[in-house]
Amino acid sequence: MPSLVHKRSAQHLTDSSESEDLPSRESSAPSRTLKRARTIPEEAAPEDEVSEGGPGSEGNGVLVKPDVDGSLLSEADSDREEEGVMGHGGGGIERNTQPFQTGSIVRIKAENFVTYTAVEFFPGPNLNMVIGPNGTGKSTIVCAICLGLGSSPANLGRAKEISEFVKHGCETATIEIELQGKENERNPIIKRKIGRENNTSTFTLNGSPSTSGKITKLVKSYNIQIDNLCQFLPQDRVVEFAGLTAIDLLTHTQRAAAPPEILGHHENLKKLGKRQKELLNELEIDRNQLTSMKARQAALEQDVLRLRERQDIIKRIELLEKAKPFVKYRVARGLAKDAKDAGKVAELELRELEQQVEPMTEAPKAKRRYQKALERCVVEKKKELEAKEEAVTKFKDDVIGKADEKITDITDKMDAARSAERGRKQQIVREKEKIAKLKKQLEEDPPEVDLAYYNRKISDSNHEIRNTKERIDDIDSEIRPMVERANQINGQISRKNKDLQDLNSVIGVRERMLERMSKDTHQVWQWIKTHRDKFEQEILGPPVLTCNVTDPRYADVVESQLGKNDKLALVAQNKDDYRKLLDVCFGPGPESLKLRDVTIRENSNVPIPPLPIAPGEAQSLGFDGFTLDFIDGPAPVISMLCQECRIHTTPISFREFTAAQNKNMENTRINRWITGRNMYTLRRRYNQVMTNVTSVRNAQAFAAQQVDTHAEQEIRRSIGEMESDLEDVKGKIEELKDSRTTFVTKYRAAQAANREIKEEKVAKQQEAAKHVKLKATLASAEEDLKRKMGGGEDYKENMRSWKSQKEELVMERAVDAQKFAGLVKSLVAIHNEVILCQIRLAEAGSDAEILQRRIGDVLRALETKKTESSNLAKHATECAARARALQGACRKIIQGLSPEESEFMNQISPEKNAEDIETDIEAENARLDLLHEGNPNAIKQYEDRATKIRSLEDKIAGREKNLTKHSAAIAELRSRWEPVIDRLVAKISTAFSRSFEKINCAGEVRVHKEEDEYDKWAIQILVKFRANESLQVLNNQRQSGGERAVSTVFYLMALQSLARSPFRVVDEINQGMDPRNERLVHHRMVSIACQEYTSQYFLITPKLLPDLSYHKRMKVHCIFSGDWLQEDIRLDPDKYLRIGARVKTMAC
Repeated sequence: MPSLVHKRSAQHLTDSSESEDLPSRESSAPSRTLKRARTIPEEAAPEDEVSEGGPGSEGNGVLVKPDVDGSLLSEADSDREEEGVMGHGGGGIERNTQPFQTGSIVRIKAENFVTYTAVEFFPGPNLNMVIGPNGTGKSTIVCAICLGLGSSPANLGRAKEISEFVKHGCETATIEIELQGKENERNPIIKRKIGRENNTSTFTLNGSPSTSGKITKLVKSYNIQIDNLCQFLPQDRVVEFAGLTAIDLLTHTQRAAAPPEILGHHENLKKLGKRQKELLNELEIDRNQLTSMKARQAALEQDVLRLRERQDIIKRIELLEKAKPFVKYRVARGLAKDAKDAGKVAELELRELEQQVEPMTEAPKAKRRYQKALERCVVEKKKELEAKEEAVTKFKDDVIGKADEKITDITDKMDAARSAERGRKQQIVREKEKIAKLKKQLEEDPPEVDLAYYNRKISDSNHEIRNTKERIDDIDSEIRPMVERANQINGQISRKNKDLQDLNSVIGVRERMLERMSKDTHQVWQWIKTHRDKFEQEILGPPVLTCNVTDPRYADVVESQLGKNDKLALVAQNKDDYRKLLDVCFGPGPESLKLRDVTIRENSNVPIPPLPIAPGEAQSLGFDGFTLDFIDGPAPVISMLCQECRIHTTPISFREFTAAQNKNMENTRINRWITGRNMYTLRRRYNQVMTNVTSVRNAQAFAAQQVDTHAEQEIRRSIGEMESDLEDVKGKIEELKDSRTTFVTKYRAAQAANREIKEEKVAKQQEAAKHVKLKATLASAEEDLKRKMGGGEDYKENMRSWKSQKEELVMERAVDAQKFAGLVKSLVAIHNEVILCQIRLAEAGSDAEILQRRIGDVLRALETKKTESSNLAKHATECAARARALQGACRKIIQGLSPEESEFMNQISPEKNAEDIETDIEAENARLDLLHEGNPNAIKQYEDRATKIRSLEDKIAGREKNLTKHSAAIAELRSRWEPVIDRLVAKISTAFSRSFEKINCAGEVRVHKEEDEYDKWAIQILVKFRANESLQVLNNQRQSGGERAVSTVFYLMALQSLARSPFRVVDEINQGMDPRNERLVHHRMVSIACQEYTSQYFLITPKLLPDLSYHKRMKVHCIFSGDWLQEDIRLDPDKYLRIGARVKTMAC
């Protein structure tokens, strides 16, 4: 049943305050702009048969019971239902008594929401078609459903903030939605108030305050899934639905049509399958690790056996080493006992021998006593002799020696005086010669020095030098600015020559063109060229400078596609450089250029987009290529032109196309092309194509540039004038340089004369000073001569005194010599006594030796026995000490022995000695050498690995048990989930195939199964739109946009009777379809959505094809809105229905 919504434009209501006369069902709004919803029958009927729709009274029709299980109708029933739907053309209007499903929308009301000031309408329980021109507020109804049921704006794909849905100029918006309640329960009324300030919203439920969480819980209890694209598909998310992967489509299908637990089963299967794979991977890793460890363990086993044998040998060697002290102690103890017994026997034998020898040794002893007395006498005489020798030596040193020293000292003084006298006489001779020479030099007159004369000449010379230097400085000060002027002129000439070169180059021509087109852009470009170091990457110049047309014939065509700002745009290659350049051009800082006419664009590694069609296809259509093919420049600049001017989508032909060729372009994806001098632009809207033709402008920036001859002549004239000025300046400089050279020569000559005068003055002064110095030297020499002449008397007096002293000392020394002779005589007498005593001592010793030889054999036997006894005693002591030491070592070893080691020590044969132990040790070492040591850590590694192998085997057993549990759980869960999915998809496929058969095509829906990878199970849609092809998987590559749209609608329709959701919303899904497909899809949609006991359906569309079929259970909501509506218009839907009925009656 159609309804009509009329919205008047807000711009007609600004000054009016009159209230509207609305039907009683309309809700009054605080504002004058109201939208009215009325229920209108589809076909014409008498006026008294038209009634406004409302809850519980919408639609006319006969209530038909569903199949037993409420599932899809059989094909025969479906055909009969469709015939009834499409053939409906009765003369009267029947009431639609179809009841609302629980959770269906009974009423929607909104105030100050998006485009609506106030609106309230009442949808039907089946298909609700909302139509109206673009911008009238169709999609606003979808927004109201979404937000009114507590959902997020993200599910709409439009604005991100809830406050953006408040109507412009208002502070708050209100949405009120009434749902069909459950049996024996009142209808829940949800109201949401949205505040623009602070982006807030509040909820009420049945007039009582509520929360977003409670509203969400209520909505879920009715199985309303706003976030499921299979149930709720707003206009801005159609593309998102088309882009759903097959895996995501299975998830959305389960949420929309399967029992709630089925999706949970699938999610659990995904988790269990993922965990099963993880367990299998872990088990495989553990098994591989176990195999590897066992292989390494087997390879190490022989080494371990060999190492253990080595350890046993080493242990035996250690025990033998420990046994060595015990064996040594046993031997040492026996030796000590034997040595002690032998010592006692030798001691007894010595005592007996001493008793026999004692009488025979008395005579030699007496002689030895006499010998000792003589030895004492010799010692005393020698001491007396030493004392006498010391007294003689002291007298010689102290008395005679000192006398000799005094005599020698006087002799030395006399020799020194004689030498000094000889030197004095020689100095007198030399002084006399010196005085004679000085007197001869002083006989010459000293030179006269006129200091005033020399000072005057030096002053005149200095004055001349200063004057000449000042003149040279004056000339330099005149030359310096002239040189600067010459350099300045040279620089100007160089710049003019550069301008002349630029004038003859394309870059120069284009830079002047850039300056004419935009002085601000030219200024900032000159700044960029001198400040490139301030940017991270190069700032690329505008296309007018950096791009070239590869073929001059296409210059007009290429440039005609570029706007002025596009040709002048500077390109920054990253955001930081973009912001820096903005600050330089427009910023408030002191470094800003304060410009206005500058275009800056940022292109951060954006690639050049692909061509819309292949180059071969473009050539087959008659094009030479795309605009992109005929322009060259830096990649970022070309990418910018592609983004801004779409030069990669515009093909070009140098020749004109025929009308048929241009018409043929409407069937391609090309919307703009250029042929000859004309540019064609297509605009497609609602299956209508409009072509706009414009002429190609003549190129300026990319045209072949000619040299500006007038500018060239002006530059050459300026260069000639500057060169003439330069010659004049150079002439003046040369004149001044010649004058300067003259003065420099004069300056240097004056300096040389000045130096000569000063040198002559100094020479005269030195000669005069030398004469004065000679007089002083002569006086000093005469004084020295006089002093030296008077020194002879002292010499004679000193010599007489020293001679007298020497004679007295000689006499004293003679007396002392006599005393010394007496001392020497007494010394000789004592010496003779010493000799006599030594002779007697020698005789006594000889006598003692003779007596001793007579008893020597007996004494030698006695000494031998003493030595033997002493050695035996010493040997016994050493053996006892060695035995005690070994005993202490053995005690320490015993304390650290284990029972096993003690047993080994006890088993050592008493017959074995240390040598036998050493032999055993050497034998064991020989065995040890035969066994290679190998890896010293092998045993520890073997034992550690054995522990790890046992642990890993336990771990593998646990994993296998866990894997068995997981596999059983997966099998059990799959047995509950897979059949349900298979049945569900089979039903969907049946309905999907039936819809395609109605349009003479084929379609099928399958479940794509990946064994044990449940996260890869997917819905696979297969379609066939042509008789000569097989079923193909639906994707973006094989089917066109219209074909994909048809397939999407049929899939949603297939879910209709299976859906567990109380209502479904689809916004403008029919856009992009050709008229045939749109008509077929509409036909099928109405037939399915208007079956008995199906869920509520909302279809939003901006237009409908003529002569479509409608069902008695559907309701059409027409929205009339726009600036073209009059202020006080009153629409009378009943009037239009009556007119339609009369027209239809006349046609029959």
